Amino acid sequence: MKTINSLSGGKTSSYMAANYRADYNIFALVRIEADYCKPKDESIVKYASDKIGMDFIATGESDTTLYAMRDLEQLIGREIIWVTGDSFDELCRKRKALPNLMQRFCTTEMKMMPIAEWWHKNIGEKIQMQVGFRYDEKERADRFRTDIKIKVGKHDNGNNKWQEFDWRIGKFPLIEDKIVHLEVTKWGGQSGIIFPPDSNCVGCFWKPYQQLRKNWDDEPLKMRWFSELEQKMKRKFKKEMNYDQVKTIGLQQDFYFGTGSGCQAGFCTD
Repeated sequence: MKTINSLSGGKTSSYMAANYRADYNIFALVRIEADYCKPKDESIVKYASDKIGMDFIATGESDTTLYAMRDLEQLIGREIIWVTGDSFDELCRKRKALPNLMQRFCTTEMKMMPIAEWWHKNIGEKIQMQVGFRYDEKERADRFRTDIKIKVGKHDNGNNKWQEFDWRIGKFPLIEDKIVHLEVTKWGGQSGIIFPPDSNCVGCFWKPYQQLRKNWDDEPLKMRWFSELEQKMKRKFKKEMNYDQVKTIGLQQDFYFGTGSGCQAGFCTD
C-alpha cells in the first residue's frame, strides 16, 4: 500500500514529512485571483507556477508558506507534489456562498479534492495517508474521513462525472509517538525554514477574532481580499461581524497568536 504525507504548509506537517517517510509528499495550494496580493518576488511566482502547471497569481495563505514548501523539499531531499483546484474566488462564485461554520466546503474542495483527484489519476488504489495531527490535538483524528466524492471525467452531455471512493486509511504518526507542540516548535526553529507565524488561510473563519485582527496588521492585503469577497458575495464568514469590522476591534496583547485555524473539518492543521 502506497503512503502519502499530507502537507498543509505549517510546522507540524513539515515536521512529519522530515521525520516520517512516505512514497509521496503532497501540498494543496489555495489560490486567489487578487493581483494586489501577488508576491513581489518573481522567482517564487515562477516556482509556484511551475509546481501547479499554470500561472500563479496569489494564495489565500501567507506567502511564507510558498517559501516553506520550497525549502522543505530541499531539506528532506524528496519531491513535494503541489496540487490545486478551483481558486477561492471561482469556488465561491460556483457555490454562490462563502464557506462558514454551517457550510464548511473550502478545505474539502480546495485541498482534499485536488489531492484525491491526483490520487485517482496516479495511484487509483487505497492508500495510507499520514496526517500531522499532534498528540496534544489527538481528538482531531476522530473526525478523519476516509471517503470522498471527486470528478473522474465527463458524461456524453459534457457534465462532470462524479464518483465516491473509500480511498484512504488514516495514520497519525505524531499521535502514535506522542509528539506535542513544543517539540515541533523546537524542530521548526532548528530546521532553517521560516514558517508562517499563522498557518493556513489568513482569513479562515475558524480563527478567533483576535487572530483575525492580528492578521489585519500582518497580512493587510490578504485580509483586504477576504473582506472584499464578503462585500461581493453579500455574505459574512463569521456570524457576529464582517471582516471590515474585525479590523476595528482592539488587539489583546496577551492573546496566544499563531495557533493556526484548528479546522474542525478534520483537515487543516499547523
